[in-house]
Amino acid sequence: MEVIENSRLGGFHYRLLAVLGTIWAFVAVNTLSAGFVISLLKNDPAFQGSLTKLGSLGSAALFGMLFGAWLFGYLADSIGRKKTLTLAVVTFSLGSIISSFAGSLDELIALRFIVGLGLGGALPVASSYFAEFMPKPVRGAMVSVLESFWAVGTIIVGVVAVLLKADWRGLLLFGGAVILILPLVLTLPESPRYLLIKGRVKEAEETIRRTLRVSVKLEAPKEERKASVADLWRKYRRTTLMLNLAWFSIAFSYYGFFIWLPKFLSSTLGITVFKSFQYFVITAVAQLPGYWSAAYLLERIGRKKTLSSYLLLSGIAGVGFYLAASSGNETAIIASAIAFSFFNLGAWGAIYAYTPELYPTSVRGTGAGWAGAMARIGGGIAPILAGRIMEVSGSALAVLLTAVVAIIGALDVLALGEETMGKSLA
Repeated sequence: MEVIENSRLGGFHYRLLAVLGTIWAFVAVNTLSAGFVISLLKNDPAFQGSLTKLGSLGSAALFGMLFGAWLFGYLADSIGRKKTLTLAVVTFSLGSIISSFAGSLDELIALRFIVGLGLGGALPVASSYFAEFMPKPVRGAMVSVLESFWAVGTIIVGVVAVLLKADWRGLLLFGGAVILILPLVLTLPESPRYLLIKGRVKEAEETIRRTLRVSVKLEAPKEERKASVADLWRKYRRTTLMLNLAWFSIAFSYYGFFIWLPKFLSSTLGITVFKSFQYFVITAVAQLPGYWSAAYLLERIGRKKTLSSYLLLSGIAGVGFYLAASSGNETAIIASAIAFSFFNLGAWGAIYAYTPELYPTSVRGTGAGWAGAMARIGGGIAPILAGRIMEVSGSALAVLLTAVVAIIGALDVLALGEETMGKSLA
């Protein structure tokens, strides 16, 4: 849609960024709160469990995100981006509020799965929705800026965890506060690209007039293309395979590292849990320049090079953490954790910008949802596996595994990825 591709950034784009960015930040708050809750449950006799079972608590929302990404990704192509995003936000915000009243570890795990359904839907739908409004010259950078709100949420959850101290219920209750933004979500327009492929031409024209302040005459496509998972593997096999492996690896490395980071730091440095929370906030701050540098490079060297480079460098940083932890070098441990945070989150910014550009509008929501679902498989497995490895052989080896998987993801993008910088979102 040339009128959108050639538009200039305006007030609407920044309002959209603010609303979707707030949602994105609270997705991070709800996802990463598990790491703090795990560390705090040892003080509550009703919520005791092995490291493997506590790892299941960290994975519960991620497995929920798996099914949520599939379900809400399909709904985005069926009933629209805006309605689907609204349903996703309601699901995870109410789920988080209810989970703060859980009475047992098993109940908390089940409720965290429900939270994950909404979280898994919110991310791919929001990124596709946002990308469909962005001008072509800055689309990759702007999607990466949207993704940088994850770092904002990461910093917020770390600060709130420190302020609330041992109150894990308060932390989960705070995660549901995003429901307050729902009235603003409801004021957003539906994606004109979605409206057009559904034959709702007049609505698409009116949306463009209101958001971009220009009048345009559009033509409906000859026939509506139905979203199909089979199309992802039949028509876009190489792209789908590359994205599935890349999303799996980036999520495995991220969640395997950050869900257990407070535990990694407290065990390797011999510090208290609350001190590890403070170090967590320091590593989270490094995520913002990671995102911003990736956003810059996306429009300079391209999506493929940026994503593969940042994944590779995050893997190398993970190896550095393993070596530093093995030697007990505190400075090197913190430095490598900061480097991992910088490059891994920069890679997230790149992959969210890259993914919507690889599929046409008719299957964009489905494609992004399927890729996001693969991320939840990787992210769901990682905390459980890392917990088991720590029970058997210590935390350092668990970090090494996440590093190796990140490096594999980088090689996958290099081998199978194609460059999309400067291409139309058609």
